[in-house]
Amino acid sequence: TASAFEEERTVVLSSGCDDFMRKPFREEILLAKIAEHLGVCYIYEAEELGNQGLAASSESNSEAQQPLEVHLSQMSAEWKAQLYQAAVECSDDLILELSEQIPQDNAPLAIAIKDLANNFLFEQILELIVEHSHH
Repeated sequence: TASAFEEERTVVLSSGCDDFMRKPFREEILLAKIAEHLGVCYIYEAEELGNQGLAASSESNSEAQQPLEVHLSQMSAEWKAQLYQAAVECSDDLILELSEQIPQDNAPLAIAIKDLANNFLFEQILELIVEHSHH
């Protein structure tokens, strides 16, 4: 919320929300609250040091993009259709449910999709599926 009033907090919490954050908020606090309420544990990728890391990330089709395509190609057409529909409906809950069905071997895809859903980046999920279906 952008509201600065403390009594708003009581109203929000009493209406059934689990928590309350005031803008502008810090990303680490948001992540901490998500972890607290969902019981999730974050796995952070180590940042590559030196120019090598920069070169890789500046390429448009970076290596990180490639495996996602590969993982996505191993999912059934039906699953992809369901994911697409969930993203169209902006249903983060359904997307998270679908991400649970991703095999352990394709964990990077599950992590990426959960990440997008948790940040409500439904457009990016749609793009991922659409781009993939043209390959």
